[in-house]
Parts: sequence; structure tokens; C-alpha cells
Amino acid sequence: MFAVGKKVGSGIEQIIYEHFLYVVKNETPGKVLDRFRSLFIEGVNYSDSKIWATIETLAFEKTAEQNFPLVINRCCYILVNYWQMQPSGHAAVASLVKMLGSLNDVRMTYSRIVRRLRQLLQSYLKSEDYPKLRRLNEVLNGTTGNKDTIEERPLGTLITRYPYLYQHSLVSEERTFENVETIKRVQRELRQQQETDLSHYLTYQVRRSRIKAQVGREAANNLPPIANPTLLSTKELGMAFGQFAGKAEGNYSYQDLSRGFVSRLQMQPTIKKFKGDLYEYIVAGVDSGYGNRSFNDRLYKTIDGILPDRDRQPIDELAILRTCTHVLNYLVVESPSNPQHFVFIDLVSNLGAVFTTGLLLKIVLICQKSKPLLESRLSMLFTHYESSQCKGVPWLVRSLENWNVAGAIHFGTLDATSLNFLQSIGR
Repeated sequence: MFAVGKKVGSGIEQIIYEHFLYVVKNETPGKVLDRFRSLFIEGVNYSDSKIWATIETLAFEKTAEQNFPLVINRCCYILVNYWQMQPSGHAAVASLVKMLGSLNDVRMTYSRIVRRLRQLLQSYLKSEDYPKLRRLNEVLNGTTGNKDTIEERPLGTLITRYPYLYQHSLVSEERTFENVETIKRVQRELRQQQETDLSHYLTYQVRRSRIKAQVGREAANNLPPIANPTLLSTKELGMAFGQFAGKAEGNYSYQDLSRGFVSRLQMQPTIKKFKGDLYEYIVAGVDSGYGNRSFNDRLYKTIDGILPDRDRQPIDELAILRTCTHVLNYLVVESPSNPQHFVFIDLVSNLGAVFTTGLLLKIVLICQKSKPLLESRLSMLFTHYESSQCKGVPWLVRSLENWNVAGAIHFGTLDATSLNFLQSIGR
């Protein structure tokens, strides 16, 4: 869930916000961008003396180092929120981001106020908010590209593919109304489009499989093709559909396994018993050769060490959530301050991205409140590697793509009921 934070500025900052709300609705994007440059970057010849006087006051307040970058960010999102609603405005968002990123190219000045504005702008560019604005621009204006060229691109350019990262990778720290509403709208639209594309592709593959079985390969090949909407190969996507929507372990789907586990919770009177059963639930499908080397033992010790002082207490919702989040931290990445993710890389390298994603999915299905935590951990990995070329982190790209598929099946609207034909995908 997105939460809107406190309103940035309840005093004279509001004069600036109302000014930009007015001009963005009544002037062309080019004119608004000129105003933004004149007010925040050039610092000269602004047409409205009241607005300029307000900027001067804010820039020299004692709290300006902390507050002024927030004012800039809020103004940016007032503009972006309006422009992103119409495709013709997306280019203006790109121009705004480029303008801010080109600050070093602005000519030198002896003006005290302009030097102060440049200093405060630099503070904004070094904050966590400007990279999020850049990522949002990538979502609005970036291209997914074809699979042949993606390997050479930075991972960060793929942000548009992963709506589940948006709350963590795009929403600014202040979570202003404009910022949150923009991200929610974009996230909703892209998620719906992804699910539609996946559904069309699945329908195409099911239809192709039927025709191939009933008439022959040549007739199946005559169907108008529908492109694979993911960065997974056709075979990898077929494996993902089969694993996440079909029988994952023996004759049981992930939904079957999670429902069975949840139904047994009432027979687990203590946290200690719950932790033991959770361990068995997670490792049940893990390859024994891999698990017995060290994974199972390390996972057991991790789970056993969660809430040790409450082992004899009755299980409750909070204990389930805390236990599941601790396990997800261990399996993916602990925190920004402790970004080690060896366990995750080892899992993907040895068991594959499909099975590793399934392992995480099993946990989220028994405690859906832990889903935002998992996605925040995936976002940490994305941010950590966003400047790396995709070909350098294929394990992460495959993992992100697989979670897209798993999320569409289990938490979205994707209809994956024709499971008898899934095994033929990729053949």
C-alpha cells in the first residue's frame, strides 16, 4: 500500500506550490520549463516578483539545507503529475530531468542568491529523491528495447518492466500527494498492460499447442505470432508458467501447499512449533543434494533464532509476520546497511531463478503481508546494481522477470487455467 506522508510546507512554501499548480494547468510545457529554469537555476528575471521574493526567503532560511530540496522535489512532482497523464507531456518530464542533470553546464555567476540556489540544487541532486525522479522518467520515456540490445544496457533502464518495485524505487521520501498519485497511476497502468500481454501470449501458446496436437506443426506455425513479452526465453517462460500455476511439488500447486500449511496453523500452539513446521515447509521441495550441503542447516539455525524468547508463547499474526520477514531478509538481502546477498545468488545459481522465486512465493502465500517486504528487498538489489550492464547480472534479471510472472498469476488478474497445455510451451 502507498501511504501519503506529511504535506511538505504549510507556510510560505505553499505559495510556490500553488504557483506551479496554476502555471502547469494554464501554460505550455515549454513555458513552464522556462519558468522552472529561471526560478531555480538561472535565478534572474523571474516575471512574478512575489514568487521570486518567496524563493529568496526560503533559500536563506536556517533550515534551507534540509527543506529547500524538498520544495524542489515537490515542485517537480506537481509538474510531472500533470504531464504524465498525457503522452504529449512525457517529453516535458524528460526535459525537466535533463535540465536538473545538466546543472554543471550552467554558467558561473557572482550573484549570492544564484550561488545559493545552485548549492541547494546540488543538495537535491545528491538526495535519494532525484534518482527516483530519474527512474520515473525512465518509466515514462524509456524503451524496453529488444532482447539483443538489452544485455548492453544498464539494469536501471529496465525499471519500466517491474511495477512492483515502484513503491520502493520511485516514491520520494516525503511521499507527497503528487508523487504518490503519479506512481500509483503509472504502476496500475503498466501492471495491467503486462498482465494483458502475458495473457495474450499464454493464450497464443495454448492455442498453438492445441493446433499442433490436433492438426500438425505446420498448421501451428501458420498462426500469427505473438511476441514473448518477457526477457525470459520461451522455454524459461514455459517453466515459470508451469511452476507458478501448475504442480510445483509432486501433485500440489503452491496454492495447495500454502492453504494446507495455513489450515494447520491452528494445530501449532506455540511459536517454536510454528518455526519448525515453517522450516519443513520451505525445504520440502529443495533439492536434497543442494540442501544437505549447508543450505538446510543454515536456514534451520536462522529460523530457530527468530523470537527465541517467545518460543513457548502461542502463535499469533505478528509472530508469523516477523518470522516470515526475517526469513525473506535472510534469503534475499538483509537491509541497505547490510546488503549482503550471497544466499540469494547461491540459490539462483544452483537451483535456478524459477525455483528460487517459487521458494519466496511459498513464504508470501502463507503471509501476504510480507509481500511488500520482499519487493522492497528486490528493490534494494535493483538499486544496488542499476548502473551495471544487464549482461553482468543475468541472475537478477531472470529473478525480477520471474517475480513478474509469479505476481501476475497469484496476485494479479492473469487467467492461467489452461494448465494442461503449459508443458508444451517452449517445445
